[in-house]
Amino acid sequence: MTRYYLKWLTALLLLVAVTACTGFRTSQGPQLRLEEVHLFGAKRVAFSPAGDRLASGGLQGDIKVWAIPGGDSLAILNGHHKPVSGLTWLDDEYLASADTQGTLRVWDAQAGEPVSEFRTEPITSIALLPWPTRIVVGHATGQLRIYSWPDMALLAETELPAEVVSVAVESQQQWIAVATDDRRVQLFDARLAPLRELQTPPGKVFELRFAPDGNQLAGGGWYRVFLWSMASGELQVRDSGHFGAVASLDYSPDGQQLVSIGRITNATVEVTDVATGQLERHLAPQPLCGWHVRFSPDGHYIASSSEDGSVLLYDITVPYRPTWYHEKLLAE
Repeated sequence: MTRYYLKWLTALLLLVAVTACTGFRTSQGPQLRLEEVHLFGAKRVAFSPAGDRLASGGLQGDIKVWAIPGGDSLAILNGHHKPVSGLTWLDDEYLASADTQGTLRVWDAQAGEPVSEFRTEPITSIALLPWPTRIVVGHATGQLRIYSWPDMALLAETELPAEVVSVAVESQQQWIAVATDDRRVQLFDARLAPLRELQTPPGKVFELRFAPDGNQLAGGGWYRVFLWSMASGELQVRDSGHFGAVASLDYSPDGQQLVSIGRITNATVEVTDVATGQLERHLAPQPLCGWHVRFSPDGHYIASSSEDGSVLLYDITVPYRPTWYHEKLLAE
C-alpha cells in the first residue's frame, strides 16, 4: 500500500511540475502560434512602429522577424551567440538588439544585415530614447549608458552600485527609469543626471514600463504589480493573478490596460484595467514559463514569448469568449 501511494504521489508531483507554468482555466486562445521558433527559449519580442512586423529574440542569440498578422517569416538575423537581452526598433527600418555577453547591434531588418556593432559589458536591458534617436543600455555590472544613432557615439554614462535589471523611457519628458538588483528604482534625465528616487518596492522589479501619458510607471515583481505615480513618486502595490514572478508587462497605447506575463510557477497572460486592477482578459498561457509580452502600437494585438521557444499573438479586438484552451489543444 505504501508503494502504491508513493507512486501516486510521484505521478502527482510530476504532473504539477509539467503543468505549473501553464495553468488550467478558461482563456482566450491566440490568433497565431509560432511554435518552437527559438531553440531553448524565446526571450524578447518587439513590434515595429508601424505594427506590421514582430521581432523575436532567442536564448541562443538568434533573432527572427515575422509579418503581422499572418506570421510569415521575413528575416533571420544571426550574429549574437548568447541570450538576447534587449530588442527595440529604432524606426521601421532599423532594429537594435543586445545580448548577455555585451554585444550591441543595429540591424537593417529588411536586408537582414548588421549596420553597427560593438561589444561592451554584459547587457541586461535596452530602450529607445527618441528625438533624436538614442539607445539607452543597462549593464549587469551596473553601468548605464546612452549611445547616439547612427554614429553610436557614447553620449553619457554613469555607474550604479548594483546590476541594472531594467530600463524604461518616457518620450515626452525624456525620463529614464532604472530598476537595479538592490530593489531601487531611480529616475534620470536624458543626460543621466539623477532626478529622484521612487519609493522602494517590497521586492525585486523584473521589468519597468511607462504609461503612454508618462503619469505612471509600472513594474513587475513577485506575485504583484508595482505602480508609481510620477507626480508624487508614491507606490501602489497591487496583487496580480500570477503565482510567481511577473516577468514582463506593458501598457496598451491608450494607457487603459496593462498586460502581464508570469514566470517561475505559471505562464499566464493577463489583461487588466489600469485604473481598477480588474481582470479584463485571461489569455491562453504559454506551454512553458513566460518571458516577455508587448502590445502592438495600435493596440490590436498582444505578443508573448516563452521558455519553450514559442511566440503567441492574440487579437484583443475580438469579443472575449474564454474557453478551455488546453482541451482545445488536446483535441487538435
